[in-house]
Amino acid sequence: MSIDDNEKLTGVAAKTLSTAPIIEAPKRTECACATCVQCCKDQPGALAPGDYERIRDHLRLTDAEARELFRSSEGAVVQTADLHQRRQRTIVPLYNRHRRRCVFLSDDDKCGIHEVKPAGCAMFDTHMDAGKSHAISYWLIMQQADAAYQERRRELKISDHYKPKRY
Repeated sequence: MSIDDNEKLTGVAAKTLSTAPIIEAPKRTECACATCVQCCKDQPGALAPGDYERIRDHLRLTDAEARELFRSSEGAVVQTADLHQRRQRTIVPLYNRHRRRCVFLSDDDKCGIHEVKPAGCAMFDTHMDAGKSHAISYWLIMQQADAAYQERRRELKISDHYKPKRY
């Protein structure tokens, strides 16, 4: 499957987002418990528009240096309001296979970019209820459709870690 376009998919279970309420930008969570940190080891969170630049600037990296820390991901299978299924391609932090964790997570389980972490990390925690998580997912997916975000994503190397799960 090509990673270049957000394309329609058929025959794949999808998380239905067409009924989720449209919300304002969610508040950032502060949880860093062991259960939430496990997400950093399993599947680093996706970026929203502006996250890449904010993290790059926080770390004082050049654009070329920052590109080495992020990957283009196959993303989530979503269902649109007109019931078409498609992939929402995303940008994710590099997954360090040797250390089995997000490239920004230290060996003592501390996030090196906690104060500017990506939306997929900052706006979710493992303790929120499904309704809230669903609404935030909808907000994030709508943001990730941004043309400049998708152009940035196309400039990155393709992630070899992402393993899409059925919803």
